[in-house]
Amino acid sequence: MLSNSISIELLAPAGSPEAFIVALEAGADAVYLGLKEFNARTRAKNFTIDEFKHAVNYAHHHNKKIYLTLNTLLFDNEFKSIIDILDIAEDSKVDAVIVQDIGLIHLLRTYYPSLSIHASTQTFCHNSMHAQFLKSLGVSRIILPRELSLNEIKSIMQKVPLEYEVFIHGAMCFSFSGACLFSSYLYGQSGNRGRCLQPCRYPFTVSGTTRYPFSMKDLALGSSISNYIKAGITKFKIEGRLKSTWYIKEVVTYYRKLIDCIIEDTICDKEPPQLRTASKGYMCDSYYDRLVDPQKPGVAGTYIGTVTRIQHNSCIISTMHPLQKGMRLRIVDSKGRKIYEGTLLKYTFDKRKQTLEWHVACKGALPLFVYVIGESKSDTAHKKLKAIPYKPYSVQLTIMINSTVKIKAAIENFTKDYSYTIPIYRAIKQELSPNTITNIFSQTANVPFTVTVSVITQDKIFIPLSQLKQLRRQFYETLYSDYNRHKEYTYQKRKNDITAHIFSIKKRNIATHTNSSPHTSIHLEKMHAIHTNTNAFIELPIFVPEDAIDDTIKKIDKCIHNGYKHFIIPTYGWLEYFKGKDVVLCAGDFCYCVNSFTYDMYKNHSVEYFTISEDMDSLNLTTREYKGYIKFQKSRIYVVTRLRIPDAVYMFKHKRLCPQHYLHYDVLIDCQ
Repeated sequence: MLSNSISIELLAPAGSPEAFIVALEAGADAVYLGLKEFNARTRAKNFTIDEFKHAVNYAHHHNKKIYLTLNTLLFDNEFKSIIDILDIAEDSKVDAVIVQDIGLIHLLRTYYPSLSIHASTQTFCHNSMHAQFLKSLGVSRIILPRELSLNEIKSIMQKVPLEYEVFIHGAMCFSFSGACLFSSYLYGQSGNRGRCLQPCRYPFTVSGTTRYPFSMKDLALGSSISNYIKAGITKFKIEGRLKSTWYIKEVVTYYRKLIDCIIEDTICDKEPPQLRTASKGYMCDSYYDRLVDPQKPGVAGTYIGTVTRIQHNSCIISTMHPLQKGMRLRIVDSKGRKIYEGTLLKYTFDKRKQTLEWHVACKGALPLFVYVIGESKSDTAHKKLKAIPYKPYSVQLTIMINSTVKIKAAIENFTKDYSYTIPIYRAIKQELSPNTITNIFSQTANVPFTVTVSVITQDKIFIPLSQLKQLRRQFYETLYSDYNRHKEYTYQKRKNDITAHIFSIKKRNIATHTNSSPHTSIHLEKMHAIHTNTNAFIELPIFVPEDAIDDTIKKIDKCIHNGYKHFIIPTYGWLEYFKGKDVVLCAGDFCYCVNSFTYDMYKNHSVEYFTISEDMDSLNLTTREYKGYIKFQKSRIYVVTRLRIPDAVYMFKHKRLCPQHYLHYDVLIDCQ
């Protein structure tokens, strides 16, 4: 039995207010959600500003946590909007902000010291060097990639003590998160901008047959999370901001019960809910055949039965699954193709025969399979959110009454003194007690304050309660107005400072001329096969697992010893190793130097050059005008994966893609 003092956090997704309420009611300890922009799931319903404020208020009222996702790459012209969002996040006292962009981390630590930062899985933190660098930037938690084994996670935790969060359930990406340009290159919709169209789920032609070679099985860790808990991992994340409220309820309920059973050392005999064929992910292995289901795209739903007969205006379904009106059902054929999808409204259920007659017109050759994929939305979420009084500001009041009423108010770093002259009488029969004054000023119905009141009075005073209540209303209206002016001044000053900071970066670093000629580079793993001059840039491996760091460093040291000084770092974790070394560094494609704050961070870490991936060639990026921007002539990388992609030509529309193998990872590129 585990210690009762262990604090395990079950973190659930919320793509809508409905999913948010369902997740908390099902037992989630924390919820992560996004606004309409700047999050990795812009196709979700997401939250308005007003909904977000009330969601934070609701979560904190129920002693739950809430994390705001701002986990996309940002451009300079978007910082004005980002600052407005961060002001609201700070004001609402959100528990943390989930971030991908290194420039945003730089901005947060400089201008928003009170906000906790969680490094998104999009930061691709795959070894201890990377973790140490993020820690040095001020990150308080790292959300690790799904591609790491339990032993690798344990090693990173031992070398870099910090909070770590791991995924335990949900969809898997074929590529490392943050290193996928598939959707961006094919459709101009970048996963690093929250707009992934998931081409890895599409059919490809392979050797003349249609297959789904990049469609991953879902992750369903189930009872194996006990191994993670024993290893000291306590932050568990469920994927699914695009999933239905029905799915969120099912999955959160399962893992809440499972975690409680593990803590109490009791048996939990249920299986985790699944939407597709599932695996335990990279926990123990990273074999293509075990983690990919290339025969079919997978059905996003829970299997409930089969269609046994099709009639003129109905289909007969054999099922033991409990069903209710409003559920969304999907019927597919043996190849996973959708035959029909709709809401369960008109139906007849025969409990004795365990058959459902669904009164819809459906055509297709048997066998057909039926899945639950969601349920109709409830309109109660907003009512529940707003049922909790919105009181985000804690006020400390000190009230002193002698000949006048003096009130000292403090709201965080804002303090102000107020003085009121009202008739104050010596009490003859009815004395005004400090408790009465405290009770009156504790009532803040019309302003968003919760107050702590301290009262100091002369002996035996009397003030009519009607006058005291009128004074209270006047005081709180004035305080709220003064505090709002203080906030507006503070926010505007900070916005001006950030704008000036960006202008300063641009003024210092704007290039006087552009260098359009491509530079030469060679991958570290090909150094022995190809002779190159010592002025070429050596490109380091994109993925270096924990147990390969020492060998990789030995190869780099050998290059430096042989006179090579120019290196392309594919991820910023390498800045830890190169700190203080006499080398010339270039931030590679996956370092994403696409805004001024990121550029400034790299300059502060002695990075002289940077490049930008081709998927952003058409964008008007400020950094392209900065000193040090260079290009390399090389193959376009669509995905970076830990899996060994089978050798073949993968055809999709007009594209012919081929795998390229490296020691610890593969990439998918245009066929040469």
